[in-house]
Amino acid sequence: MTMEYLLVRQRFTDYDQWRAAFDSLAETRAAAGMRTALVSVNADQPDEAVVLFECQDAQAMQQHYASEALQEAHRRAGVVPGSNHATVLLSR
Repeated sequence: MTMEYLLVRQRFTDYDQWRAAFDSLAETRAAAGMRTALVSVNADQPDEAVVLFECQDAQAMQQHYASEALQEAHRRAGVVPGSNHATVLLSR
């Protein structure tokens, strides 16, 4: 089975607010087979979070990414509208 990764980049208005909302979904992500591999901020743009997830189940990851729970977390997190970018990566 090929491991998939999800690379997410999004801007925020307040890191602590963003991190609290991110952490609130840890169990939800784990239930979807997602493991957080890296949480960082862009060195050149410190208001941008860059997160890498390992994903065991592509379908569950896609369902989580489209979920209302995630959209609500983005609102609570202060994610800047239009700044959320996700890329699925395949290991080779």
